[in-house]
Amino acid sequence: MEQGEVNTMWARFRSFARGLVRRTRVEGALAEELDFHLQARAEHWRHQGLPPAEAVRRARLEFGAVEGYKERCREARGLRFVDELRSDVWYAIRQLRRAPTFTLVATGTLAIGIGANAAIFSLINAVLLKTLPVERPHELRLLEWTARRAGFSTWYTWAPSIDGINTRAGSAAAQRNAAGEDFGTSFAYPVYTHVRDHAASFAELFAFGQPKRVNVIVGDRAELAAGLLVSGNFFRGLGVPALIGRAIEATDDQAGSPAVAVLGYRFWQRVFRSDERVVGQTIGVNGTPVVIVGIAPPTFDGVSPGRRTDVMVPITTMLPAIHDIPDMLQSARHWAFNVMGRVKGEVTEEQARAEAESLVQRAILDNPPAGEEYDLPRVALNPGGRGLDMLRREVSSALRILMAIVGTVLLIACANIAGLLLMRGAARRREIGTRLSLGAPRGRVVRQLLTESLLLAGLGGSVGIVLAFALRGLLPHLLNWQGRETIAIDMAPDVGMLAFALATCLVTGLVCGLAPALRATRVDLVPALARAVPGAADRSSRLWAGKTLVITQVALSFLLLVGAGLFVRTLVSLQSEALGFRPEQLLLFKLNAGLSGYEDSRLSDFFERVTKRAAAIPGVRAVSLSRYGLIGDGRNRGDIAVPAGKGQALVHKHYVGPRYFETMGIPLLRGRDIAWTDREGTPVVAIVNQALAKQLPNGVAPIGERIGYDSEATDLAEIIGVAADARFDSLREAAPPTLYLPYRQHPQSSMTFAVRLAGSPDAVRGSIRRAVEEIDPNVPMFGIRTQEAQISVAMGPERLLAQLVSGFALLALLLACLGIYGTLAYSVARRTSEIGLRMALGADRWDVVRMVLRESVVPVVLGVALGLGAAAVATRVIESMLFGVTPHDAPTLLAAALILTGSALLAAWLPSRRAARVDPMSALRCE
Repeated sequence: MEQGEVNTMWARFRSFARGLVRRTRVEGALAEELDFHLQARAEHWRHQGLPPAEAVRRARLEFGAVEGYKERCREARGLRFVDELRSDVWYAIRQLRRAPTFTLVATGTLAIGIGANAAIFSLINAVLLKTLPVERPHELRLLEWTARRAGFSTWYTWAPSIDGINTRAGSAAAQRNAAGEDFGTSFAYPVYTHVRDHAASFAELFAFGQPKRVNVIVGDRAELAAGLLVSGNFFRGLGVPALIGRAIEATDDQAGSPAVAVLGYRFWQRVFRSDERVVGQTIGVNGTPVVIVGIAPPTFDGVSPGRRTDVMVPITTMLPAIHDIPDMLQSARHWAFNVMGRVKGEVTEEQARAEAESLVQRAILDNPPAGEEYDLPRVALNPGGRGLDMLRREVSSALRILMAIVGTVLLIACANIAGLLLMRGAARRREIGTRLSLGAPRGRVVRQLLTESLLLAGLGGSVGIVLAFALRGLLPHLLNWQGRETIAIDMAPDVGMLAFALATCLVTGLVCGLAPALRATRVDLVPALARAVPGAADRSSRLWAGKTLVITQVALSFLLLVGAGLFVRTLVSLQSEALGFRPEQLLLFKLNAGLSGYEDSRLSDFFERVTKRAAAIPGVRAVSLSRYGLIGDGRNRGDIAVPAGKGQALVHKHYVGPRYFETMGIPLLRGRDIAWTDREGTPVVAIVNQALAKQLPNGVAPIGERIGYDSEATDLAEIIGVAADARFDSLREAAPPTLYLPYRQHPQSSMTFAVRLAGSPDAVRGSIRRAVEEIDPNVPMFGIRTQEAQISVAMGPERLLAQLVSGFALLALLLACLGIYGTLAYSVARRTSEIGLRMALGADRWDVVRMVLRESVVPVVLGVALGLGAAAVATRVIESMLFGVTPHDAPTLLAAALILTGSALLAAWLPSRRAARVDPMSALRCE
């Protein structure tokens, strides 16, 4: 584009902007200029000898229409469109004020549809789209490795625990991609330091782990917190300054440096009541004295969205206190740290990736694993601005399904409003015909009608967005289906959220209004102006659009009803599954004495003391303990050696205490229970369940048989009993082969206690807490809940989907019924003369009722048929989420069809009754 064209465009824009912002001044200047020209021409004629009045008249005749010149000037500036738009808006406001009922119904309907979409999108935006609240997040890169054989690493993961804090699940295989290769984002600490010290392509390269449960001692009380190990340049690399005090620095992450910590903002508020004097104070983290040097800003919760971080500590000084692997800093086998960095501005992405890959491979070759097969990994630089994607992997599918559901509800709302606008357009045929007959272009009238629909969408959207904004604090609870504390995500609205809301309002207004506007302006002017009675053919063409909208609403509503039915059936199926134990009157709580320095026999003694002290509390029938609680709390799976050389079996290993089967209500079928005498220094014993017994030789477990409880059969345990099958970790899985081992012979740092009660759990909660504090107040008690609540939490995803989808399905059903009612009510009102004539010729009221109901049945049946086809395709998406029911479950489909048909007939009943009450003489007289 040439410079002259640019200058011309810029001049036009400035003229438009000046006319828009300083409208009064521009209009005044325009009037003055035109008046000057008139006065000059009148002065010319006065000099020619004409009287003043005649001179002015002659000047006006020669000059022409002043207002026409003004309109052309406004059009040249681009202001005519603004004027017309303003007049359209005021006219639309007047029209909507004249129909308050229609306006309220339409606004409420759109508020529900747009508000639901805005709310769910705000959650999607916070979880899936928002970047970390750090400096220049788009520059961050997360290192990821990929290898066909990953024998160079022992890959460690952290799994979410029941209380919302991640705990190390232990050694696990890396994830697999579509090509069957292992990949991961964690690196060994020596590999990280090698890359950090030799890379020239990165301005910063920092490392961090995953939040891990730690025991924080503040004064005389213990607090369970989420601790995060970070490198010394973690805060500098992210560009996150401390709110109070200072951040962790490189000098803090060196051997021999004093242990320091930066507290998370929410943890500082909850535990220290926002006291700024805590900086410089000393707290205990897993028994290690740590000095608080700073407080993180309120927007920063680490680099794992949704995972709160309470205490951030340096890797070098605090790793021994948090991890039980002594050589983790030196070993190249423990790949447990994420690595993130910023590429230098003058370095290309490929150069940085190639350098990082070369350095990672060199670090592995410098310390190769002994006896393991491996390939040198490839390294990729992934965008790191949104942090780690653990929460996104957990909830992305559910959020997308919810977004599809609320989008369907909005489509139904749009179809409903479009039907109402069709009725309004038909009622305004005379007005629109008059405007068209007077020369108004059809496009101009369409634009005016679209302005009304856009105004409605704006009103409904405004109300919906306000509701979504007011409820934003409750939305993270939708993700709280694992019984955790509220997911820590930033729900503050941003540009993306506002852009989505505005785009939704605009698209909704166009979708709702375009077809009715085109339909309303396609009229025959003669009958429209003469109030002629339309013929049957005209009536048919008039109603097909409304019936099409009804068919669309019914099909979409049927789809949501089917989804709701499938999720409800899934929930019912899970609730009816046999557990194999008695969950009633069972209270659970957790203790992690390992975080308070307990080890070996001292650790087991502590748990035994708590068990016996709790058993002595009045109202307690039995007490036992296990590594994990049943259903949704966790699991420990591994291979065991089957006796008599029968190979291996994959089983669940459950570490339990005495009276476990009595406490949980699991029948002990043969042999004896585990006793307190089954402890360190005594022969190892085990109890198997029926599922495991069937895999043993001859399908039985002879008492006294010895079984290897590892895959190599180097450790043997004597089978002392057989227990009935019981669900272990998931309600979706049958009772797995389970090996029960005494916890005293296999020490565990954390245990779950089960208390069988004679009465209400509330009566003994305080007594149990006091009993634990009397033994050691520095061991925090957490995860207190009943077994029934534990099971309810495990069914959280299914319950949430069943409730949400059912709620939206009922809303869709209501909207569809309103659409049917509105369409039939309009039809009855337009056919009053015809109905009166039928009744005058002998038709009775039931004939009229049947005629109207027959009109409603046809679109409903067509909508159900269309919905069946859509459900056959759409339900495949949720097949993996179902349990005990198939996607094409016939009872669910039949129930949805009956509910929808019955509701539609009920919605059609009111217009049919109104039609049956038409007075034939009054109808004919009005015509």
